[in-house]
Amino acid sequence: MRPVTAAAGLVAVTLVGLVLAPLPGWTSGELSVVQWFSAHHAPAWDAAAGLIGTVVSPPVGFVLLLVTCAVAARWIGLRRAAVLLGIAGATLAGGIVLKVLVHRPRPDVALLVSPPPVDTSFGYPSGHTTVATVLVLVALAVLPRRHRAWLVPAGVVLVAAVAASRVYLGLHYPLDVTAAAVYAVCAFAFLSALVMTRPARRLLAVVHLDPCAPDAPSSDQPSVPPEGDHA
Repeated sequence: MRPVTAAAGLVAVTLVGLVLAPLPGWTSGELSVVQWFSAHHAPAWDAAAGLIGTVVSPPVGFVLLLVTCAVAARWIGLRRAAVLLGIAGATLAGGIVLKVLVHRPRPDVALLVSPPPVDTSFGYPSGHTTVATVLVLVALAVLPRRHRAWLVPAGVVLVAAVAASRVYLGLHYPLDVTAAAVYAVCAFAFLSALVMTRPARRLLAVVHLDPCAPDAPSSDQPSVPPEGDHA
């Protein structure tokens, strides 16, 4: 994804959150979807959605990112792994900032047949969906390109499952989870391009983290940030 496209995506996600999400008619339409899921709960689906929510919760997700980058450092190099972790962390942090900026309330639990525990934090974009998307993008960045044939569709299924589970539990509107996936892809791509600019590389070189400096992986491994498209 080109930096301009990524930046445009970030602007679009922000504007949608500020302009479209607050519209009463839009929210009521989304609420009907959440209510349908809430009225069709089953114990097995509840358990699966709860497990997904735990695994990709922001705290656990960040630990998974740390572990992934630590393991990946063995073949992509320590500095590239550190830069990749920084990109992932900044993407997650940006999602929190966007939540505060848009400050969209979550679905009203009083209107749901199977209400979740009350969560007073803002819902746009979904933090769990953002974490899941970032985990997939990190995996794409560190694994050889030959694995993309299966990793991309598997990643799409994973993100879709997380997104659906959040709506199923009544914790998010559909727009929240959709925006989270788009935001994560665009933010990750934009930051990946940003760290490759000359000013950023000079700044990173001060702390010995220039991603283009020697300490390269084998030719079979992608450089980090990857040159390919994450969309």
